Amino acid sequence: MPADLKFQAPLSEIEATLISTVIYLPAAILRKLPASRVRVKGTMNGAPFALAVQYRKSGKSFFIVSRALRKAAGLKPGSLVSVEFRIVSDKVEIPKELDAVLQQDNEGLKGWKQITPGLQRGLCHYVNSVKNIDSRISRALYIVNKIKLGGYKKPVKKKRDS
Repeated sequence: MPADLKFQAPLSEIEATLISTVIYLPAAILRKLPASRVRVKGTMNGAPFALAVQYRKSGKSFFIVSRALRKAAGLKPGSLVSVEFRIVSDKVEIPKELDAVLQQDNEGLKGWKQITPGLQRGLCHYVNSVKNIDSRISRALYIVNKIKLGGYKKPVKKKRDS
């Protein structure tokens, strides 16, 4: 697997819920990626990012470009973007506060292992997004209690009677 992949593409606007701008990956780059879910780290016009490749049934794959990343990279829709990236592990880095709570709560740890890496990553970001240690601990406790109550499980779709 190549360590570094590079390409240039325009920043595209799309109409979708919660997503406004993306960079489509060229077919030549997609052929070099594994068929499974891929997390990457790299730069867009020199601004660092850590993202997952988003796949669509249409065959188009892209990186979602947030407002913060657009600002850091100096991007506007239509502008050409130089992208460099490498594939990274899908392993979730757990904040020490959350890890400490999970290690003291077997039921919480069991529930943590059952949720998806994407959701785990989001919950870790939630804990890491505050600087105050007390707030980080409070958020870690909240997350583990919610896990134990089944708050992060996928809802079960009910079948309709015909």
